[in-house]
Amino acid sequence: MRLSAGRLRHRVAIMRATKVDDGRGGYTTSWAAVAGASAVPVEVLGLTGTEAVREKVLRGIRVYQITARWRGDLLPKDQLRYGAEDLNIRSAVDPDGRREQLVILADTDGAVKTS
Repeated sequence: MRLSAGRLRHRVAIMRATKVDDGRGGYTTSWAAVAGASAVPVEVLGLTGTEAVREKVLRGIRVYQITARWRGDLLPKDQLRYGAEDLNIRSAVDPDGRREQLVILADTDGAVKTS
């Protein structure tokens, strides 16, 4: 299926964890948008929603399918920021091998707050 610009109505930021010197010989983790990836146009489809108990707290978990133009700079440990939600990337594939689009499955399960 061809990727048309009209489908890319949503925006996500690709967030990457970096280690920052804390000035006391250690490091802290800071999240920052990947250069040029603070407003990536995408199509977001909600797939499922469920609830799970994590650390004795009932939490809602949402799973999304996100389609973007193909890009090769996405890392497995990156997260996506969609509105106020932080999403873990579970998979990112080029469905037909033509480097035209990237289909990402992402969810909110255990995502680290990036801001």
